[in-house]
Amino acid sequence: MTYFERSPAAVPIPGPNREPLASLLYSGALSLAAISMLACQPPPGSDDEAEAESSEEGTPSGDSESTDDGPTIICVPEETRCTDDASVIETCAATGLEWEASACGTYQSCNTCFEEGEDGSCVAACVGPCEALQDTASSEGCSFYATSMYQADSQLDELPDDAMVVGNPQLELPATVELRFAPEGSNIEELVEGPITLQPGESHVFKLPGELTEYYEVTSMYRSGAVHHVVSDLPVVAYLHSPFEGSSTNGSSLLLPEHMLTGEYVVFGEKAYVVPSYFVAIALEDQTTLRWWPSVDTAGDNLPLPFVAGGEMGEQLLNRFDNVRIDTSLENGAPSCAQDLSGTVVTADKPIWLVSAIRGLRVPFCSGSAIEGCSPPLDVDTACNRGSDFVQEQVLPLDYWGMEYVGPHSPLRGQERHFWRIYAGADDITVSVDPPQEGTPIALAKRGDWAELVVDNATNLYFSADGPFMPVQYVAGHYEADNRGSPAMVQMVPTAQFLDRYVFVTGYNYDEHYVQVIREAGGPDVVLDDVVIADAFAVIGDWEVANVAVEEGPHEIHSEGSFGIIQYGYSDFNGYEDPSSGYGYPGGMKGEVIYIP
Repeated sequence: MTYFERSPAAVPIPGPNREPLASLLYSGALSLAAISMLACQPPPGSDDEAEAESSEEGTPSGDSESTDDGPTIICVPEETRCTDDASVIETCAATGLEWEASACGTYQSCNTCFEEGEDGSCVAACVGPCEALQDTASSEGCSFYATSMYQADSQLDELPDDAMVVGNPQLELPATVELRFAPEGSNIEELVEGPITLQPGESHVFKLPGELTEYYEVTSMYRSGAVHHVVSDLPVVAYLHSPFEGSSTNGSSLLLPEHMLTGEYVVFGEKAYVVPSYFVAIALEDQTTLRWWPSVDTAGDNLPLPFVAGGEMGEQLLNRFDNVRIDTSLENGAPSCAQDLSGTVVTADKPIWLVSAIRGLRVPFCSGSAIEGCSPPLDVDTACNRGSDFVQEQVLPLDYWGMEYVGPHSPLRGQERHFWRIYAGADDITVSVDPPQEGTPIALAKRGDWAELVVDNATNLYFSADGPFMPVQYVAGHYEADNRGSPAMVQMVPTAQFLDRYVFVTGYNYDEHYVQVIREAGGPDVVLDDVVIADAFAVIGDWEVANVAVEEGPHEIHSEGSFGIIQYGYSDFNGYEDPSSGYGYPGGMKGEVIYIP
């Protein structure tokens, strides 16, 4: 289907009237269409002033020729070509009168025919491991984005920093990384930290100032800029922690690289406690049309964001680094626990970055005080106090959703139950669950439909379907789980997207960290930090899973066969002054297209 096949007739698009802003900086994972123009902009750590001197000394084709009628045009502006030196590329100047030389990146060389131009001619470009990601896609990448998430208590005297954590998964080569930032109100990024060299297996924390978080209460937000951008000269892994260290309001997620981002998504949500759920979208290209069909009413101000009724369509035009936070609306009088964006379909005609988030989630839903419409007096339980947490997940585009998943429960805490939602990625999907649960198999009529499962303690699941779907685990709060940990929202990885090696980095300042390993039953050994995992694996049909405690920091894990990993962390609840915290997210994945929306 096309991006907008599900849409009603087009309506006028409110939004920026400015001309598209040209990106002035190199992006580590450019689209093929843009590489011919920008591929050899300076990567991290390069000297963008380094130029070959051929244009000064003169070459057979490097200088324009003058005639009585004036200088002669010798090339088409922005045309590229290679020279005898593979580390150099030449680009036709804007005047068309000369070729300008520049150095390729550390791990790049000039390729005379990297792609075909519109006229069928060869287009030269600097090519290296980052450009090759288009053909060998995974969650390792050279370009990652983030923005500040609405998560912490706005009444705090000192707002905590968020962080992008980057790890180098290379076996032998050092990676050079840097952090760029487009200030609020701007679509132009600037270098704020780096370049920094990471040896194989090393990690680095880029802290993101907490004061950049915008605390607009229960309303949507539109802004330009306030976008963070990590760029590397070799594929790396990255994570977003909001805030950086374990706290009562921490949410964490695996960041997906730019080359994996598309324009087809389904939002994950849950019943919120007091403050409803939202999603955030960042445009990566000018003139991007964002559309969403919310499951409930969403807030707006018509300056420029529209109010959108549940089931209707919202639409917003965005330029590069414009971003929106779409919140649920309380104007219809619905209680906060009914303001659930689960199943909201989001599309764009160009790739976007999208995160689902819930400001205050309690799993299972529980009220320490009466909330009108949510908490009958008999259901009030003061044990739930300090039991809510912020959760976030960078949503996997529909292109990578699968038809087979292993759904292991989070590392056990007491007698907790396990909570799941299963989302449809297409129309008319039937999902089977093993072992069978009440209400299964699950029939989902259209994209975005979802069903909920609550399963008994220590129950692992296997999911399969006749079309693309996504199981999401909602990890229970401390009051359900022996006073350890707090809610998290964890999307699963299709078995078809498992890898045979991962480098992963834990969260920071938690009491416990785990890596959950999923492999085929009886499969090859899995080696964690040079030690074979000897923990007993629990069987889930044709698969098996082990939960392994790990120390804080970076780790390497590999096998001769493909396997999946999920990361978790918990801290104990020690009272109101030292509340619990927790995180959970996939540790990595392939980026193979399984489904074309």
